[in-house]
Amino acid sequence: MEINDDLLKLLDRISNGEATEEEISEYNRWCHAFQSKGMPVPNIEEIKAGMLTEIKKQIHYDSKIYRLRSWTKTAVAASVILVLIFGGYYFAHRQHPKQMAEIQLKDVAPGGNKAILTLANGQTIVLDSVPSGQLASQGNIKITKIDSGLLAYAKVSSSKSSRISATSQYNTLSTPRGGQYRLILPDGTKVWLNASSSIRYPTAFTGKERRVAITGEVYMEVARDAVHPFIVSTRYSDITVLGTHFNIMAYEDEPAVNTTLLEGSVKVSLPGKQAATVIKRGEQASVGNGSDAIEVKKVNAVSVAAWIYGLLSLKDCSVREFMDQLSRWYDVDIEYAGTVPQQRFGGMINRNAPLSDVLSALNEGGIRTKLEGKKIVVF
Repeated sequence: MEINDDLLKLLDRISNGEATEEEISEYNRWCHAFQSKGMPVPNIEEIKAGMLTEIKKQIHYDSKIYRLRSWTKTAVAASVILVLIFGGYYFAHRQHPKQMAEIQLKDVAPGGNKAILTLANGQTIVLDSVPSGQLASQGNIKITKIDSGLLAYAKVSSSKSSRISATSQYNTLSTPRGGQYRLILPDGTKVWLNASSSIRYPTAFTGKERRVAITGEVYMEVARDAVHPFIVSTRYSDITVLGTHFNIMAYEDEPAVNTTLLEGSVKVSLPGKQAATVIKRGEQASVGNGSDAIEVKKVNAVSVAAWIYGLLSLKDCSVREFMDQLSRWYDVDIEYAGTVPQQRFGGMINRNAPLSDVLSALNEGGIRTKLEGKKIVVF
C-alpha cells in the first residue's frame, strides 16, 4: 500500500489521458484498497506540502493550454490526484474536532447513486430510497434493484400474451444533479447514466430494432445482435450500433451532441437528413443544433469516459467546461465574478473527493474560487 514509482507512473499516465481501461481500473482498485484499510499515509505532511509547492513551481502556459510539467518521480498532474485522495484524510486527522465539524458544514460532498425510475403507468420510484430486490413487473419482465447503484430488467416468461403486452410499455430512468446510476436493459445492454441524465426505453425489445432515447451523458456497452440494430436517439442525432462501447454527451446546455467510440463502430446520422458517417475506435462525432454536417475528430476515448471509472477529466478542458462538470456532479451553482479565466487544463481528478479538496487544487493552480453554500464563485 506504499506510494511507489509504479503508482506515480500510473497516475502520470492517467493525468495525461494515456491510460488504458485496465490501468484506470488498477487505479480504482488501489484507491478502494487504501480506503478500506483506513491506513495512515506514509509521510503525508511532506507529500502534501511537496506536491503543492511543485504545482506552484511547474505551471506554465503553452498555446493557451494550461499544462503541468512533469518533475522527478512525481508528475505534478498526478500530484493533484494524490492531494485530492489524501488531502481530506490529512485534514480530518489533524484538525480539532470542533474545527473539523465547521469545515464539514462548509463543504459539499460528491454525488452518488441517485435516480428516479418512471414506470409506464406514470408511477415513480426513488431508487436511492428503496431496498434492493424486485420493484415491479411489466408484462413478462421483472424489474430488480440489484444493489445501491444498479437496476436490471429480466424476462420471467415467454408467453405470447405477455410479450405483446410489453411492446407498448416504456420506462424512463433519470438522474438528478449529483446523481449517477447503472442499468441493464432487457437485451443485456449495460448503461451508465451520469448526473442530470435520462434514458427512455421499452421494457422489452420486440421489433426489428432496439431503440432508446437519451439526454445528458450516457455510456453504453451494447449487447451484440446482428439482426436487431441498436439505435440511440438524441436531440440532434441518431446513433446506430450492433454491439459496441461508446459514450454520448447530449446535455441541453451544451452546443453539440458528442458521440465517442471506445470499441467497435457506430453510424451517426441526422434525423430527416442525408448526412451520416461511421466512426471508429478513438473517434468522436459532433453534431450541433441545426447542423447539416457531422464533424469527426480523434480523441482520447478513455479520457472522455473517465467518469464511469470515478474520475473527472480535465483533458484539454476549459474553465467553464470543468465548472459545468462540478455543477452537475456536486449539485452546485456556478457564478463568474468578472471575466471567465481562459486557461485550459490537463489531468484527472478523483470524482469521490469532497468539493473543498477539488477547489483547493484549482486555487493552488491559479484558478481562484470560493464556496458560498451551494454556489462556487470563480473570480
